[in-house]
Amino acid sequence: MTNFSLHVPSPLAVALRKIRPGLCAAGGLSLFINLLMFVSPLYTMQIYDRVLTSRNAVTLVIISVIVGVLLMTYGALEHYRARILQQAGVRFDRLLSGPAFEAALSSALRARGSNHAQTLRDLDLMRDILSGGVIMALMDAPWAPIYIVICFLLHPLIGLVALVGALAIVTIALVNERATKGLLLRASLTNTRAIDRLGSSLRNAEAIRGLGMGPAIRSWCTGIREEALGYSVSAGERGGTLLALSKFLRMAIQTAMMGIGAYLAINQEISGGVLFAASLIMGRALAPIEIMVAQWKSIVSARSAHARLERIFEENPPIAGRVRLPDVRGTVSVENLFVLAPGTNTPVVMGATFTLKAGEVVALVGSSGSGKSSLARALVGAWPPAQGCVRLDGNDLRHYDPDQLGTALGYLPQDIELFSGCVRDNIARFRADAADAQVTEAATHASAHEMIQRLPNGYMTDIGEDGVGLSGGQRQRVGLARALFGKPSFVVLDEPDANLDSDGNRALIRAIEGLRRDGKTVVIVTHRPNLLSAVDRMIIMQEGRIAQMGSRDQLLPSLVGPNVAPAPRRPVWDGGRAGPPASDPAHSLLRRTRVDA
Repeated sequence: MTNFSLHVPSPLAVALRKIRPGLCAAGGLSLFINLLMFVSPLYTMQIYDRVLTSRNAVTLVIISVIVGVLLMTYGALEHYRARILQQAGVRFDRLLSGPAFEAALSSALRARGSNHAQTLRDLDLMRDILSGGVIMALMDAPWAPIYIVICFLLHPLIGLVALVGALAIVTIALVNERATKGLLLRASLTNTRAIDRLGSSLRNAEAIRGLGMGPAIRSWCTGIREEALGYSVSAGERGGTLLALSKFLRMAIQTAMMGIGAYLAINQEISGGVLFAASLIMGRALAPIEIMVAQWKSIVSARSAHARLERIFEENPPIAGRVRLPDVRGTVSVENLFVLAPGTNTPVVMGATFTLKAGEVVALVGSSGSGKSSLARALVGAWPPAQGCVRLDGNDLRHYDPDQLGTALGYLPQDIELFSGCVRDNIARFRADAADAQVTEAATHASAHEMIQRLPNGYMTDIGEDGVGLSGGQRQRVGLARALFGKPSFVVLDEPDANLDSDGNRALIRAIEGLRRDGKTVVIVTHRPNLLSAVDRMIIMQEGRIAQMGSRDQLLPSLVGPNVAPAPRRPVWDGGRAGPPASDPAHSLLRRTRVDA
């Protein structure tokens, strides 16, 4: 199938283009700032060559007042330049923070093992460079040749000293680039791996402590940190040596300038005022170069950050503006769907094709690793298709506006992923416009309202990072309420009863029956008998492919035996029990094949 796509500029290029006027304004102010830098040398020359020789106090006062006004102007311009750059950095961050988050999120869905938070750290680094002293030094650097020319105009020998000094410091900067660039790059990459490894270890803290793996994991993590530290120390030692050398050269050149100027003054080739003015001008010529040498590590890091941002935006291009499609009714069609595991080329779903009618409840059944959860993730767009597509009401899932799609879908992942915050915010999916009535309605449909009311602060209870303040069953119910928030038309539940007790199981079945009555399409990944009895159809997965597909009554006999009659679907099991009657063939299926999601 031919794909037609509209080229969308990189968000990084767009952001840099939008802050360009601010950078140009700051550059324009740099022109006047550097012109005003001649005030002090000229004032020095006037003091030595005119005021001291004439001993005229009036001249001194007039010159001092003029210089004072000019210096205040200089200070005001520096203030406004810094403010403009600060605002440019803030605007750059605001323009890119959303696209950077979306790109990092898309990248995380494709390769979960990487340290995707690095994208936001790269954004912070570039913002700091654009609004800090480094960008000011870069704006002042083009004036260094002009200052050196002025030194030549004062005296050729003075200009020669300034030129040699500038070339020496520039040479140190180039040597610094060659000596530290590779080490800094390796240090950055290795440190990223170290952070990723440490984060992975801390997420499994219970297993580490329970299995006594602390010393081994600590050694595993510190090994790569030591490697990163070694690269960083080597780069720091080389850069520190070159920085010390540049400072030495700066002082040596300043001293040489004073000595040569004094010699020229003794021979009456220049005046005493020119001697001190030349020293000030040369210092100003060398200052931005020395700043860049001192900040070279930051400059190299910013270049690497720019390259990484360009790469992640290229790999995860922004979504072009989309037309709002008709509201989702719930018809789902899957067409020759292939799905790859994140970060690999291994297909976990191959050639899946089926259609779900609005209001159907369908179970995905299969052994562990058969592709059930992978297919469920693809149905809600969490994992992008490598080939084929998922359609809602005939529209490709990828063509929906994300906000519109989010309100139409409900998803309960296999691993309940709650966020730091209160119960209400988690159920409301952190939507600022969510009404309290919508939250309590979703919790009621999930039979979680009474459970939430038993928490210390009810819906406003802070559940901590990853919902650590809740039990497994409580997290399951809050996750189900979140999936049902906003009355979505298509709901996917991956092992929704994994942590539920008997009361929770009955509540879950009531919720599924309520979704059926409301005409919602439901897909359940399960192997539990009570949930199988609540479905209309079953899709049996095997090694990533659909092995069988049909009604519940058709497929259960083929799984449990031809002599077992299928039991009727019940909203809640007779007698209020958590499980089905022993005669239910779904119960027999569970006894014969205990499978995981």
